[in-house]
Amino acid sequence: MGAQGGDAGSAAALIDDTQPLLKQLGHLDAAGYQAWMMRTSRGQARFFESSRLEAVTKVKWWVVPLLWLPVAALLARRALRTGLLCGPVAALASGGVLLWQLIEYSMHRWLFHVVPSSRPAILAHFLMHGNHHKFPSDVDRLVFPPLPACLPASLIYGALRCCLPRAAADAVFSGVLLGYVAYDCMHYLMHSGHLRGSLRARHMHHHFADDTVAYGISSALWDMVFGTQPRRLKGKCS
Repeated sequence: MGAQGGDAGSAAALIDDTQPLLKQLGHLDAAGYQAWMMRTSRGQARFFESSRLEAVTKVKWWVVPLLWLPVAALLARRALRTGLLCGPVAALASGGVLLWQLIEYSMHRWLFHVVPSSRPAILAHFLMHGNHHKFPSDVDRLVFPPLPACLPASLIYGALRCCLPRAAADAVFSGVLLGYVAYDCMHYLMHSGHLRGSLRARHMHHHFADDTVAYGISSALWDMVFGTQPRRLKGKCS
């Protein structure tokens, strides 16, 4: 039975963070899940009892640039070979970086921070983003695994091809991939303590002070556009 109303905190306390979590989260309703998730835990989560399944949920940060940067380079090269000059390709790729930052902001705000209301939604939310808020120092789950990343990548490229000629779509999407690689690598560096500065301070504010602001990670641009820029940064910075 799920937690109800004022019992949310007590039900969330029954979750043992040291044991496989997915089978436990089915006992929580939305309030209980939110109460549990927002109590930050150190260390690394365990999702499954199976070590093989557990290994699939982890990925090293360097896999992201190793995989996606060559794809971005090939797309830019293909755009050049189909007749576009270097200047237009660079301009379109820069637009792609900005487009990625908008996608990053939108996914974080309107998808990753939706409040789940059913058991399947709770499990999906935990796998997608809740585990990161619960275990922000879990460095093996700070970047998106390549296989599931192929789905949104395909959707974005497909949408670009519907709107643009192939050469232009290739150039823009190469910029989208560059923006994505920068985002994932910066996110890893922020949480591993290797990147300091205002962007990291904003992200730590989102984690430890107010998760309704600072949705942009690689850039503050769209937070300023949509009015979700923190007025005053506070919270943990380490």
